[in-house]
Amino acid sequence: MEIFKKIYIEVTNTCNLSCSFCHLSKRPKAFMGSANFADVLKKLHGYTRYIYLHVLGEILLHPELKLLLAISHQHGMQVNISSNGTLFKEKGELLLEAKALRQINISLHSFERANTAALDEYMSGILTFIARVQEEKSSLLINLRLWNIQEVCSSLVGKLDSEILRRMQEFFKLPDGFASGLAPGRSFTVAPGIFLGQEQQFNWPHHASDIVSRKGTCRGLRDHIAILVDGTVVPCCLDAEADIPLGNIHQQSLGQILDGPRASRMRDGFNQQKLVESLCQRCNFRSRFQ
Repeated sequence: MEIFKKIYIEVTNTCNLSCSFCHLSKRPKAFMGSANFADVLKKLHGYTRYIYLHVLGEILLHPELKLLLAISHQHGMQVNISSNGTLFKEKGELLLEAKALRQINISLHSFERANTAALDEYMSGILTFIARVQEEKSSLLINLRLWNIQEVCSSLVGKLDSEILRRMQEFFKLPDGFASGLAPGRSFTVAPGIFLGQEQQFNWPHHASDIVSRKGTCRGLRDHIAILVDGTVVPCCLDAEADIPLGNIHQQSLGQILDGPRASRMRDGFNQQKLVESLCQRCNFRSRFQ
């Protein structure tokens, strides 16, 4: 039985957008090369069957994406990716051909411009791609995500969300008022294998923010870990600045990293409802799982 439900691998921290909700990292922008990626997957054997090619960055910008997905298939990995949805016109064919690809999460809240023409182009690219998925690769899951509509309904973001929902209603032939049942953390099936969900916006827990709590636990190091673009292993997918470096996958085995003193202290703390790391004490995302 695998140790982790999933492992995040950041194959790039480069993005073509600069969204207001995303963490602005000070780490150097980079792409993980295919040789290093293959080395990582070799070291993950026995730890998981599911990899998420995301922490920061837009995955569809990676120049070797087709090869990375092929390598994933060779290693028996099922792949989830997250995208801002701007590049499906250019990369859609590649995604449809990828045998390893299991799910695509599309962050519709990435569209932040008050521009109807730009929204037309943005939604057209996404919906055209979804139509091809329905026709050619119905096994591929699509998860469409928006920020909490009720909380932002009077803001510009809320108005954009309403327009996005209207276009999806037309495309999927959904009944009036279909969005009224949406709630944070719950998904609505808009078509077979295609889901619309709401997410509550959160603050990235970096060490400069205020302490939220010194007590609690987390799913980090339990159902997942993350590997950043330079190979640094961190305990969760929200440690986007490597505030808790546990080791480097290119220099150590994953077993050595997970058995190290820092990871062991964190796990012992979680078991005792104690948050021993400064970053964990500043994370409000954990409260969703208490």
